[in-house]
Amino acid sequence: MLIDWIHWLSSERREDLLLVLAPILLLDAVRYSVGALGVWLVDFAQLLYKTVFHPRQREVEYQHCPTVCVIIAGLNEADTLPYTLESLHGTYPRMEIIVVDDGSDDGMASIARDFAQRIPQMTVLRKPRRGGKSSALNFALPFTQAEILVCVDGDSHVSSTGIWEIVQPFADPSVGAVSATVLARNPFAKLITWLQALEYLRNIFVGRMFASRMGILGIISGAFGAYRRSAIQRLHGWDVGPGEDGDLTLRMRKSGYRIVFAPYAQCLTNLPQNWWTLIKQRRRWEWAVVTFECRKHIDLINPRNPNFRLSNFALLLDRWMYNVILMYAFWGYAVWLLLLQPRAQLGYVLLLNYVVYVALDMLQLLLILYYSTNRLRDLAIGLATPLMPLYHVLLKFVSLIAVTEEIFTRRSFRDNFVPIHVRESTWHW
Repeated sequence: MLIDWIHWLSSERREDLLLVLAPILLLDAVRYSVGALGVWLVDFAQLLYKTVFHPRQREVEYQHCPTVCVIIAGLNEADTLPYTLESLHGTYPRMEIIVVDDGSDDGMASIARDFAQRIPQMTVLRKPRRGGKSSALNFALPFTQAEILVCVDGDSHVSSTGIWEIVQPFADPSVGAVSATVLARNPFAKLITWLQALEYLRNIFVGRMFASRMGILGIISGAFGAYRRSAIQRLHGWDVGPGEDGDLTLRMRKSGYRIVFAPYAQCLTNLPQNWWTLIKQRRRWEWAVVTFECRKHIDLINPRNPNFRLSNFALLLDRWMYNVILMYAFWGYAVWLLLLQPRAQLGYVLLLNYVVYVALDMLQLLLILYYSTNRLRDLAIGLATPLMPLYHVLLKFVSLIAVTEEIFTRRSFRDNFVPIHVRESTWHW
């Protein structure tokens, strides 16, 4: 078959081959591979310049040291919370911690109070009735005067320099929020976590470098992200989720703040270990694209907005193009292949798409290893590359379902991620 496939490749016209590769070239090559390669070329050129012209220049140590409040808002996270607190303890000199128990029934608040006996700068708050993550985060705001608010999930393990890294961009007063790198704590637990771990390295660690450099970063990870408190106060806190982190990020952009990425502010988080949990998580993420970028914050493209910026327009164009238009185009292409492509050539076309996709993923793996602080671990994760095309087809199918149901039924406003008494009292965008 391989010989037949090579013969088919050599006999096809270049324009026809480009046509069958169009979805990959438009969807993934431009958005991830080309973008990441561009970032690397700039960084490598800067490295060469420093090596040649400033060979004795030392790395700049951490210089910005604002007051920090780490807020950990969670529900029934008594099992993982101690590890999160241990990872934070003693890593930054001007830090307080607030734990908000959002109506847990597993003793989460008691676990936090036990830990607080060892840390004088720690406050434990308990809400008797669950209100959702946004409600829990807002509940903590009156209890701190820190300059920077760092939100950490109750199952995250923050690196020893994570807080130092995430606060450095705030030396620039125009920066309103900083996104960190979220990596897998359990990459090799199962096949599903292995695939997700590589996806996180690709889309978050390297992918957000490109988005940040281009000025179109539109998301702060809920697992580990930082906000200027004055900006939070100006915007009156978090709105009702799901997707509250992305929503707040877009509101900050509309208010004129810059959103940047700190790649070496890193945390480890537990990834879903079964397929249905993963599908529900990704449905929720895709709902947010329609709710926020296509409805609530569509005024980002309004030239009459006092804070209108081309970067905000480019951000929405990116989301509309890749998460909606080209997603539907991908499935239209799949239907075209199945119905109109000659059966004798269908296998050749699919194999060509697979080979090109893996080659692009291999390029991204090399870029990941270049920036990595743990190359052996990331190389082991990268061995999942041959399986990634199938994984991404599954995610595109989930995206098709989620975007369609949110467009036509506003499905996100029936999701139990937010308690019913909260979601029924808010706007349905």
